[in-house]
Amino acid sequence: MSNDLKSWIKTAGVVSILTLTMTAAHAAEWRLSTSYQPDSEAHEGSLRFAELVKEISDGRIDIQVFPSNQLGDWTEVYEQVTSGAVQMTMGAVPSTFDARLAIDSFPYAVADYEEAAKAYAPGGYMYEIVSGIVADQGVQILSTWALGMGGGAFTKELPAPTDPNAQQGLKVRVWPGGVTHRALMERFGFTVSMIPWDEVYTALQTGVADGVIGGNPELTVTHFKDITKMYVQYNDHFENHYIMINKELFDGLSEDDRAAVQEAAVKVMNERFPVAEASDEAYMQQLRDAGIKVVTLDKDAMLAFATAARQDVWPEIKDEIGEELYSRLKSELGM
Repeated sequence: MSNDLKSWIKTAGVVSILTLTMTAAHAAEWRLSTSYQPDSEAHEGSLRFAELVKEISDGRIDIQVFPSNQLGDWTEVYEQVTSGAVQMTMGAVPSTFDARLAIDSFPYAVADYEEAAKAYAPGGYMYEIVSGIVADQGVQILSTWALGMGGGAFTKELPAPTDPNAQQGLKVRVWPGGVTHRALMERFGFTVSMIPWDEVYTALQTGVADGVIGGNPELTVTHFKDITKMYVQYNDHFENHYIMINKELFDGLSEDDRAAVQEAAVKVMNERFPVAEASDEAYMQQLRDAGIKVVTLDKDAMLAFATAARQDVWPEIKDEIGEELYSRLKSELGM
């Protein structure tokens, strides 16, 4: 073997080792993007997750959290996670890339916190459905983060907030894409307007819309408290987010590191679920303290809203998730 060849092999070996080292270093330094405000409980949860991963992995994985859409809005970041441009996100799954994901916020799919904890935890039917769909998009779900039950924030008082059959005479914002909550709010007596999230505050402030559906008490406090006159706790959907990672990255980790990331995510989830209901109530109290009228529904009113949604709205929106998932949803609820 010539000296030149020996030298080339030696150099190539050094380059390969350096490349592997650099790749390993890069893989251990991840970015986690969220839309959460720095003073929110969800942001604290994302920091807690990053802390646990570093601890359980003995420092092999260091996650930097980027809140407040610093890396892009939630749909943009989700797409970046599918490609691996961003390693992780904590947030909702957009139905933009698969309409069946509308099941994740299907109105009145769960009625209370106990049902939500069963459906959205690993092994639960909703968790399994969503995980299976996003896996085909290159995303691995690690666990869930329970934000709370959904409601509506309004800049004007509703004339009949506890009656699902009343004409409310107000325009409410629903998220662009899909028909689930558009049909729901039309059934509940509103006109609707699809407005991107980053334009919602201005729309409410200027009167383009009179209310917003799709949030929860905490989100109302952190985003809309100064312009909200009435908040209605519809329990229309479970506001659930996921801790997600690029699937190729996750599958390529060592067994120990996969276990560390998964363990941290599940621990954060288990810490959150038992306090989600109390968190909702605490934020509703903040709204009351700010002079905002908070409307909660008693058992009979809640049943009336859920029945109206399931009987009148579900048949109208079932094509959004497909017959197979629609049948499974009804089966899980004993319908």
